Amino acid sequence: MEIKKLSDSVFAVSIALLWFAAVFDPVGEFFQLRYVALMLGSSCVFLTGRFFLLFRYPDIFSNAFISYVSLWMPVYGLIIFAFNGGYIAPLTDTSYFGGALLFLFALLYKSEALCRIGVSSMVFSLRLLQLLILSIYASTIFGLDGTFVNFFTERSVALVSTREYAGVILPYIYFLSSPMLIYLLGYDSDKVFRDFSFLNAFLCFASIFALALSGTRAHMLLAFAYVPIAYGLLYVRHKLFFLFIVFLLGAIAIVIFDFELVKAFFSTDEASNSAKIGLLSNYADIFFDPLQLIFGQGFNAHSWSHPLREMVNVDIEATKTELTFIELFRVYGVVVASPFVLMLAMLLKRISLAPDEYRWLYPAALVYLVDSCFNPYLFSTNGILPLGLILGVICFSPNLNGVKILAKWKGFLF
Repeated sequence: MEIKKLSDSVFAVSIALLWFAAVFDPVGEFFQLRYVALMLGSSCVFLTGRFFLLFRYPDIFSNAFISYVSLWMPVYGLIIFAFNGGYIAPLTDTSYFGGALLFLFALLYKSEALCRIGVSSMVFSLRLLQLLILSIYASTIFGLDGTFVNFFTERSVALVSTREYAGVILPYIYFLSSPMLIYLLGYDSDKVFRDFSFLNAFLCFASIFALALSGTRAHMLLAFAYVPIAYGLLYVRHKLFFLFIVFLLGAIAIVIFDFELVKAFFSTDEASNSAKIGLLSNYADIFFDPLQLIFGQGFNAHSWSHPLREMVNVDIEATKTELTFIELFRVYGVVVASPFVLMLAMLLKRISLAPDEYRWLYPAALVYLVDSCFNPYLFSTNGILPLGLILGVICFSPNLNGVKILAKWKGFLF
């Protein structure tokens, strides 16, 4: 019993450290905290035998998902890499390997108590990030000493500047972990829905503001759209109809009140939008080859694929574009990418049936995946760690494992 308590304590420390490092040291420049967290987490997974118990994990779906992402997808990518001759250049297309390793940390959540520690660690770390972003904004507005910001910008953890849309200058306070603020907003908004109070409403507004301050168009739009989306997904019976009405009213408001700023976000003349649209013709050239469509290009395809070289900046060792899910099919093809997307859908389905304590993870994960469609977040620390936590939750929450899930499928959207 004492050994089990010690093991659980080490796992709890590892989980908390992983989340803190993911938020504040995603590149390993904050006293090497990222590497300490990765070493401790890897030791817990491998040296304690958790990895070797993978196929005895209490939930079949979790076993399959972890094995697929952490074992099969890297192996398959290497097979296609070798078959297509990607080895003619140094292997720099490594983000999928990092994602595979990070997904193994889902095995740290070996009990419901550790899942709760995971949720608490994520919320606490993101709350600190929220306060830091608001502090940076306050220091610029009120002319306070903001030299502390240099600590983060010099370590490439944050970018602090301004951006202009439609002639409007907006603050740009972007941390590498800012996309995960969607999960904090999900947590805070659900607290408002279930237990309205001034404090809960204030924290929710602070999360909205911190996410909007990250300066990207997607985050600014999602910051204000998230609350009605989450409410519709969690508490409205006819979800699709409600969400359709919300988006329709938003579109009408943009047209009637002539919100130039929002129009600029969606304009095809905007540089980023124009670049992304321009990529589609290159993808069409790639997918026109049925072998590449079905089996993918594998890793390091920029070394031999001319359409891909035209899309990425090889001078800075870029290996993929920001269109995450299209990239997924380019690298792995239909045969491997399709099951992965199906597993993501099943993950969302199952977390949507979670107890109230965890149900907020459903709209948060869904909105995060939508955000990932146009940004390279999914296979980074930002994307993989939350998915691993959600896997742990559905594994150890009552009524979330077994065939009962299939009988409730029609309640996913209708």
